[in-house]
Amino acid sequence: MWWRRLLRSPYLWGSVVLTLVYAACLYGQYIVLSPDRELPDGTVALGINDQAIGKAAFWAMWTLLVWAGLFVWLDRWRAQNPVIWLWAIGWGAAVSTWLSLHVNTWAAEMMSVEGSAADTGARPAIFIAPFVEEATKASVLFLFAILMRYRLVNRLNVVALAGFSAIGFAFCENIIYYGRAVVYGTTTIEVGDPDAALYQLVLLRGVFTSFGHPLFTAMTGFGLAVGLRSRSKIVRVMAPLTGFLAASFGHMLFNGLASIGIGDFLMTPFPLLAVFFTYVMFLTTGIMKEGRFIRARLTDFVLMGWLPPRDPEVFSRHFSRVKLLLASVLRGPRCVLATVRFMRGITELAYLRDARARGIVAAAGIDREKELLETLNQLRVGKALTEPQGLRIFVWPFKRRRVLVAPPPPVYPGPAGIAGQWPVPR
Repeated sequence: MWWRRLLRSPYLWGSVVLTLVYAACLYGQYIVLSPDRELPDGTVALGINDQAIGKAAFWAMWTLLVWAGLFVWLDRWRAQNPVIWLWAIGWGAAVSTWLSLHVNTWAAEMMSVEGSAADTGARPAIFIAPFVEEATKASVLFLFAILMRYRLVNRLNVVALAGFSAIGFAFCENIIYYGRAVVYGTTTIEVGDPDAALYQLVLLRGVFTSFGHPLFTAMTGFGLAVGLRSRSKIVRVMAPLTGFLAASFGHMLFNGLASIGIGDFLMTPFPLLAVFFTYVMFLTTGIMKEGRFIRARLTDFVLMGWLPPRDPEVFSRHFSRVKLLLASVLRGPRCVLATVRFMRGITELAYLRDARARGIVAAAGIDREKELLETLNQLRVGKALTEPQGLRIFVWPFKRRRVLVAPPPPVYPGPAGIAGQWPVPR
């Protein structure tokens, strides 16, 4: 029964536990930031009321959605379960911000930074916040690497999860900054039009400099991804450490430049365009490399007779995958589900083959290969679309015209030698 499978699912219980943790962290931030605070120097820091939080969340939401769409697209070769994406976003928005709020405030007090700038002054923002924030955002990546290492099959997986954690952190941080701007603008007459001041801050943080957190956390994710795919113990330690230091120092440089008066430059589209083109180049080269990699590894199974010759070419091309997905949409939800499962399975098969070739996965990888090949054979003769040539994308919705003929299960000739004939794995 489906409900029994649901009760045994680790995603369900993980979501329940993490939801409670996230709610506790967000409530902890709320009780700290909502009341007015009288500081040691006699000044009063105004709290963020519920109306300001709602208005700030509305404007912060759009930045979150845009960047989330980008990272979902980046993580498409062997996409993680959407629940994992939500875990990463929630971790950045709740746990990371809660830890950063308390650690930054404590460290600022140790640096004798008093007054209303105790947690947002220049010195804490330059010398403390980068290391604390990058560590808290990246902590979920190391947690995933421990619990689900073999599901992080490529570098794009880890970079995408790093991006999800970063945009979650930026979402909550933007709510705090926007909320403070709303409260200050509505209580201080010198501000003038409070809405205009808020829109200017939204344009600065939510548009022109929105790349900051995703860019820096992606550096840590890239270093961790290199370490996970390496057999060298030195690389496994030094690659994540190097990525974290690069992210922290880049974050420090960014905060330092922002604190010395380059706000006018940040309000121009040039920094955003520079980072945008950098992301485009990274994505383009990454997609081309992943496509060549998948084609090479699936060819191994073709040579052994376990996959048809067309599979490496079809499933290593982005446009072929998109065509199959679009065509499956108009053939019913079962066809969509089967096609997606087939793509995920054949991509995992390619990365599992690479992991075995590198010596990263032990003998248990052989059993997983057999399981994946059997699943792919069942999906191929079922509802999954696997051949884009001659396939019509636009058909009458859910019209069942497709007749699939099961391929015969012969014994394919294997490599010459002692093994002789290799049968199809069962």
